[in-house]
Amino acid sequence: MTTTSPAPAAITAADAPALPPGWVWTTVGEVAPVNQRSAALRELPDTTAVTFVPMAAVDAESGRIQHAEARLLGQVRKGFTSFAEGDVLFAKITPCMENGKAAIARGLASQLGFGSTEFHTLRPSEAVASEWLYYFVRQQSFRDAAASSFSGTAGQLRVPTKFLEAHPLPLPPLAEQRRIVAEVERRLSVVSALEATVAANLRRAERLRQSILKRAFEGRLVAQDAGDEPAGKLLEWIVGSREQGTGNRRRGRAS
Repeated sequence: MTTTSPAPAAITAADAPALPPGWVWTTVGEVAPVNQRSAALRELPDTTAVTFVPMAAVDAESGRIQHAEARLLGQVRKGFTSFAEGDVLFAKITPCMENGKAAIARGLASQLGFGSTEFHTLRPSEAVASEWLYYFVRQQSFRDAAASSFSGTAGQLRVPTKFLEAHPLPLPPLAEQRRIVAEVERRLSVVSALEATVAANLRRAERLRQSILKRAFEGRLVAQDAGDEPAGKLLEWIVGSREQGTGNRRRGRAS
């Protein structure tokens, strides 16, 4: 769900990096109102089916909403963060924010969702794609900047709304945003496949490591040499040496 807004305001700061032709500096808040509640909620009956997204339902690694819950509007109308289809969810509290908890709200019942009050929501206007905002806030550099803006007490630190509203955002034309997003997703799919291969190889390496150790202690790692002194004889010698040493110490104390 998108909202109409005027053309994004350009940032004219002298230290803003140069952008490609057709791009403009704006702010997140200029193109995506933060924590905007849908006016239509007031008109909907409490029996309206909606989607509920607890913080735990957002997978920090994949950035996807998993195990969302079905609720009735009357159950969540008050005391929760509301959002709409296509909104971007961004965890504002530590450590969820640093862990990368962010997602695009997709497949919502009645195109409406509710969730943890520890989410900020970004509602994309017609000037920006949901995916453009999503990948922007998923950057480590953005999360580092967000962490530097934390307010609150230890253990309850949160990213303030004004940080998101004022944060600079490079904005290409909408069609270019979509082309870039498609390429980002293509390349990230390659990265995901590589990660899966690496993970499988690491598991294989661990199994091999344990197999080597097991064979070592079963006497199956190297060939047996008939010329080696049997371990039993060595053990007898060690035991005998200990007994002899014990006897010498006893005689010494007796004298």
